[in-house]
Amino acid sequence: PEILVTMVAGHDGPAEASRPNRVPFRCPHCALDLGVQGREFRCERGHSFDRAREGYVNLLVGGRLAGGPSGDDDAMVRARRAVFDAGLYDPLIDAIAARADDASPSTVLDAGCGEGSYLARVTDSTDAMGHGIDISKTAIRLAARRHDAHQYAVASSFRLPFADEAFDVVVNVFSPRPFDEMLRVLRPGGFAVVATPGAGHLAQLKALVYDRPREHIELDDAEQCGAFHRIDVGRVAFELVLDDPELRLRLLEMTPYWWSTSTARRERIAAESFEVDVDVLVTTYRRPG
Repeated sequence: PEILVTMVAGHDGPAEASRPNRVPFRCPHCALDLGVQGREFRCERGHSFDRAREGYVNLLVGGRLAGGPSGDDDAMVRARRAVFDAGLYDPLIDAIAARADDASPSTVLDAGCGEGSYLARVTDSTDAMGHGIDISKTAIRLAARRHDAHQYAVASSFRLPFADEAFDVVVNVFSPRPFDEMLRVLRPGGFAVVATPGAGHLAQLKALVYDRPREHIELDDAEQCGAFHRIDVGRVAFELVLDDPELRLRLLEMTPYWWSTSTARRERIAAESFEVDVDVLVTTYRRPG
C-alpha cells in the first residue's frame, strides 16, 4: 500500500533509565496511588477495587460518564480485532508506533486503547511498559487477555487514573482528546501522538451506507491543545482491497456506520468486492519542559 506520512525526527525523548517501568493506578476517589493486594487494588485510605481474572481493574466510578454509554460493544470490539489481526490497518498501526518510538519512551499510555492492538505495536517497537484505558469493559477485557504484560483499566480519558507527569508518551487513536488531561499525565518534554480521520477516510464504505454521505471534516486542534506544542502533522493514506466478504462486514461492523446500515445494504456489502481508502491524520504534540 502507498503510505503518505511525515515522520518526526531530530528530537530527544524524555525517557530515563532510572524511571520505573510500571506506573501505579491512581484512586478515583482520593487520587492516592493504588497498590496491588492479592485480588484487589487498594489505596492507603482503604478504597479498594477488585482485580478481574484477566488482570485489569474497573476505575470508572461516577463523574462525567455515570449512567452514560459504556463504550464499544462486544461485536464492534471483536470486529476491530478481526480487521487488525488480518493486517488491514498495519500501515497506520506501524506509523503510530514509529512516532512513539521517536520519543524513546519507557512508559506509554494509550488513552482509548480499545482491544489493545495499537498499544501492543508501540510497546513491541519501543520496549516501553504499556498502560491502556478505555470506557468499554468489553474492549479492556479483550486487551488484557491477549496482552498480559500491559496494565489496563476501565476508565475515562477525561479522568485518567494516573498521577501527574507519569508518562513519556500518550497515544490517542480516534478517541476523545481531553488535552488538559493528556498534558497533566505527560512528563515535561513528553509527547502525545493523536490520530484523527482525514477527509477521505472510508469514503467508499460510507457511500455504500448512505445515499448522501458527508465528507469527514478534518479536525484542527490548534485552539484546543492548550500548552502543547504541535510539532508535526502527517497523513497516513492507503487503500484496502476487500475481497473477503467476512472482512468486508467486519470493517463495517467496527465503525458507527454499522448502526445506520440496513439489512439489504449489509447484504450488498458482503456480496460485492470493493476497495476503500484509509485516510488518517497523525499529529504529534510535545509538552514543554
